[in-house]
Amino acid sequence: MVSQVKNRRLQLRELYGFDFPEDLFRFWEFVNRLAPLEPLTAVYPTTGLQLVGPFEVLAGRFDGRTPAYPQHLHWRYANDPPEFFTVLSAGTDGLHHGYYLDDPTTAAASCVASYYAGDAFEMEANSDTLFAAVRLELEQHDRDCAESQAVDPANAGAYAAKRAEIDEVRRKLQRYATADRTETAEAYVEKYLGVRPARFGRVTAPTRDGMGIVVPPGTYRPLSVPDKKLGKALRKKDELAVLVEEARTALRAGYPGTDLKLGKELWATGIKRSQAWDLLDAAYAALGRDVLRQVLANHRAFPNLPFVDILHVEEGE
Repeated sequence: MVSQVKNRRLQLRELYGFDFPEDLFRFWEFVNRLAPLEPLTAVYPTTGLQLVGPFEVLAGRFDGRTPAYPQHLHWRYANDPPEFFTVLSAGTDGLHHGYYLDDPTTAAASCVASYYAGDAFEMEANSDTLFAAVRLELEQHDRDCAESQAVDPANAGAYAAKRAEIDEVRRKLQRYATADRTETAEAYVEKYLGVRPARFGRVTAPTRDGMGIVVPPGTYRPLSVPDKKLGKALRKKDELAVLVEEARTALRAGYPGTDLKLGKELWATGIKRSQAWDLLDAAYAALGRDVLRQVLANHRAFPNLPFVDILHVEEGE
């Protein structure tokens, strides 16, 4: 079993081109203890989340398989930025959680973020780890059950049973992480929903998707248009052209962060996605973020896959 886990970790690195945070593997250990026969759906009954993406590699789903599409596209939605790697899916509503990795080759700046694929593109990031992200989902479900139990006495027993199930998962999760957080249900949600991950202390400049950019000191200088006016400027052809040239000039002068900032702003608005591709590619190249550059290239080659699961068609699902 130990050798299998080691081999799957190596396989994961070969497929994605980097090592995922150690948090991913500790969480995999947790779900295997929680539901040894069905680890990918271990937290689904209590949170509505299933484990996807890299977890499917660890589960052996990609053993002996050569997908028709690059691995980076597995569970990648059309608006997912290159930094976002889906690891949890809530199903048909498009809610998905993933690691946000500013540079996948280092864990210096990372967190867990989420957003709804079908809504306006704005990401939420409330957790440093998967354990904290799932704990928050768990407590939100517990809060909802408590509220329903109070207003629907006819089904109070069913809600009580669900809360007992949630409590069991909570206690097992706390053996791995968040044990110091003694609050539950509404009290937990109120205290931790708005907590920003440590990554945001390293953000160099904000972006409209809510994530900002993280670049080395001295590699960013502000655009001439302030953020409050940037959205309007991006929608005017002439002003956009000036901003793009300004970002390219900054890149040549040693400020790739400026180029990255504008590329991310264009990506988030959905305006001139082709120019966003070019700006981000140049920024990643200058910053040495080769993995993100490859993700971007794969995404650009297949911008509208029929399914986010790249094995969906070949398995006839």
